[in-house]
Amino acid sequence: MSTAVMTKVDSLLVDNLSLSFGGVKVLTDISMSLNAGDITGLIGPNGAGKTSFFNCLTGIYSPQKGSIRMGEERLEKVPPTQRAALGFSRSFQHVALCPELTVAENVMIGLDRLSRTGWLSAFLPLAGGRAERQHNRQRAQEALERLGIAHVADLMPSELPPGLLRLAEIARAIVGEPKVLLLDEPAAGLNSVETRSLALALKSLRSPDLVLVVVEHDMDLIMDVCDRIYVLNVGKLLASGSPDQVRDNPDVVRVYLGDEDE
Repeated sequence: MSTAVMTKVDSLLVDNLSLSFGGVKVLTDISMSLNAGDITGLIGPNGAGKTSFFNCLTGIYSPQKGSIRMGEERLEKVPPTQRAALGFSRSFQHVALCPELTVAENVMIGLDRLSRTGWLSAFLPLAGGRAERQHNRQRAQEALERLGIAHVADLMPSELPPGLLRLAEIARAIVGEPKVLLLDEPAAGLNSVETRSLALALKSLRSPDLVLVVVEHDMDLIMDVCDRIYVLNVGKLLASGSPDQVRDNPDVVRVYLGDEDE
């Protein structure tokens, strides 16, 4: 495994965040404490604002109001590339691995922001480039091993079932040792066996060096892996708390989980 020394990671603090497109309010006064060492779940019905919230965290969207802080640093005006340099990493709802590259090579893409040799080394047999590629290959192998799928390193994405593709994408997201990892519906399209494997993988990522936030519709997965859950509804924070507190919250049952008495 990598011997890099990790510094203590600050929590990600969101205070009164609001986002609108034209006259449409997408997020309204959202406040959350996303703590390093926890797995935080973000749930809500379609259109609740979950992906928009992720896009604010990563800098794709610029909120009109509120703040995002990591330690003493305010981030809401920091562009996406700079947030990536600060240690932000995310996955998307749809797996997007390059079909012409092996799994290990796809994971190595997650190290591009840390590359020193530049694009020229891909075309010329430079010693520095060869050494860096060997190092990056080793780190990719370690990321795959951490998720229990090192045996697929040399396979092509087309050879993998959906569950392993999703884990390979997460390996790409963690290979650069991020400080903030945002996973957008990682269980989408997975069967029950694959979802159980995903749950084990997510639990293995829990670390005091990582802020880990999961957007997901699979309630069994969220209740199993998360330490704290936030519930959005029509762009507003409906509830928050432990899995048990959220499960028993009558507003959550009514709006999201479904009330069997209705």
